[in-house]
Amino acid sequence: MVMATRWKKYSKRNTYYFRYRRRLILEMYRKYSQRYKDYLRYQLRKTLHLGTRNDFISFRIPSYGRFPNLKVLNLKLHLTLPNSVFLKRLFRSCPLLEDLYMDITCVDNFDQTFRFCIPTLILLQLKLNADEFDSCRHKEFIINTPNLESLSITDPSLSCFRIHDIVLPSLIQANLSIGKSSYVHDFQVSKDEASRVMEALKGVRNAIDLTLPFGTTSALSYCFDDGDDFPIFPCLLDLQLGIDYCFGWKLLPYFLENSPVLRYISLYRESETKYTTAIAEGKHKEADDTYGWKPPKQVPECLMDRLKNIEVRNLWRRKAECEVVKYLLENGKALEKMRISFEEDGISDEIDEDTIENFPRASESMILKISD
Repeated sequence: MVMATRWKKYSKRNTYYFRYRRRLILEMYRKYSQRYKDYLRYQLRKTLHLGTRNDFISFRIPSYGRFPNLKVLNLKLHLTLPNSVFLKRLFRSCPLLEDLYMDITCVDNFDQTFRFCIPTLILLQLKLNADEFDSCRHKEFIINTPNLESLSITDPSLSCFRIHDIVLPSLIQANLSIGKSSYVHDFQVSKDEASRVMEALKGVRNAIDLTLPFGTTSALSYCFDDGDDFPIFPCLLDLQLGIDYCFGWKLLPYFLENSPVLRYISLYRESETKYTTAIAEGKHKEADDTYGWKPPKQVPECLMDRLKNIEVRNLWRRKAECEVVKYLLENGKALEKMRISFEEDGISDEIDEDTIENFPRASESMILKISD
């Protein structure tokens, strides 16, 4: 009887213990389970897409969290201080990250320097959105990715991009779309602000394939003066260069002189209609007869030995452009093909196909194609 009573008390006490323990475990699970679920759900993925809810990222990473298999990360967010802290933590959690796509909306009250220090990164595509011109122009981004192979930056507002040296010959492709030609032409940009684009260009001087649209070249032309140091592009093979309507061909001689192994160049002229409209509205004075073209003092090395393919698109049919085309034909000893097209709705008619066909050519076997 005594043994039965003791066993009953012990059993009752044991039942209370196990019930309390179970309740404690359930409470802990409810408190922390979502964090564990988030981590376990994503840690095995190779591709991750994150957006925002009410401008802030709701996804949480545990302090011990890591994404050992994550190689592709796609982010769309507002650049705020909480999101900046989150991203630094997220990048540290991805030891094998290779591709990073970021679509960022700028916020005026964010004035922190944002760093991309990811040694494993191979591709970086950065797009900045701004409702107004001032939204991003005071932001600074530091890109320290020594093994990067592809870099694309789209930012109309002229943020500051400091790109550390990328190991040779790692950088295969670079696309810098920084600035907007209308901001430069309307004098909304100072020379100091435009010089940020030159600093970014120096950071990609080891690229093999380089693309610079109108907005980028207008800012570069605005801040660059004859006699300034222009970067040398020792590995550049393919160049796509926008020729804006304000500064014209100003940068072309420098790229020819400083790209010794250049084999392909594409020159795309900005619309003549924009130019005439800007003059009519008084926003821009009429350009001189050369449209910024000054032939190099000596024939560039690439024209004599390397340059095989030239494409000139959207020509205005003006005499000044004749001089550019004539120079390339007369000195392109290695040229194999040259394609020229005129602007469909062009206003000028100072030159035509026959004029170009009669220019002397340094390469007798070169094929010339002209289209409207």
